Amino acid sequence: MFSSALRGALLGLTLLASLHAHAGVTAERTRVIFNEEQRETSLLLVNQNTYPVIVQTWIDEGNLDAAPDTTQAPIIPLPPVFRLNAGQQRSLRLLYTGQTLPKDRESLYWLNLYEIPPKSNEPLAAGQSRLTVTLRTQMKIIYRPRALAQEAEQAPRQLSFRRRGNAVQVDNPTPYFITLAGAELRQGSTRLPLPSALLPPFAKHELTPSQAPRAESGEVHFVWIDDGGNSQQSQAVLH
Repeated sequence: MFSSALRGALLGLTLLASLHAHAGVTAERTRVIFNEEQRETSLLLVNQNTYPVIVQTWIDEGNLDAAPDTTQAPIIPLPPVFRLNAGQQRSLRLLYTGQTLPKDRESLYWLNLYEIPPKSNEPLAAGQSRLTVTLRTQMKIIYRPRALAQEAEQAPRQLSFRRRGNAVQVDNPTPYFITLAGAELRQGSTRLPLPSALLPPFAKHELTPSQAPRAESGEVHFVWIDDGGNSQQSQAVLH
């Protein structure tokens, strides 16, 4: 079983998911796996606001400063702009352009959902002003080559963890993007929470705890997110 610190992280993830499920325009899942043999897929969106919104969609490589007219992602969302009434559902089409992508690893892109609420027609009193709040959310679009389709759920179990000074270095030797939602270093009775991270294929990443580990050895208990957006638990020896 995980300690109270890591159980708290899991609870936080659950609460965060619940908040997202009751706010704004939401999607049926938290990520889309786009397999190589697919030319298109769809994503169901629903407007859980009590008012209609205009939704603008685009896909980029994760740059928060990117604009719809400057992105060149190989997957295109259609329609790019549409109205969604309160409580209405709509299927968003995602089309693959055929652009050549790596065959030996996954490629990651981000779907942007930018919702614009209607302007109020109510008159303002003297000296008052009105603020219109727009909301932009992002979700992962993972392009997966055909040769990788069968082994994705085994990838997190291949992660290795090593002590590097005051940090823990995690090595992802697999061709998959792995979302590390939370982790905990255990050394005897000591429990050190480690930060979450998105681990690219064939890459190393350092996780720095709030205080230096007391020993070279130990165990890392971690939470990762599967293709369905569900939290899974694993553990590995710290070398």
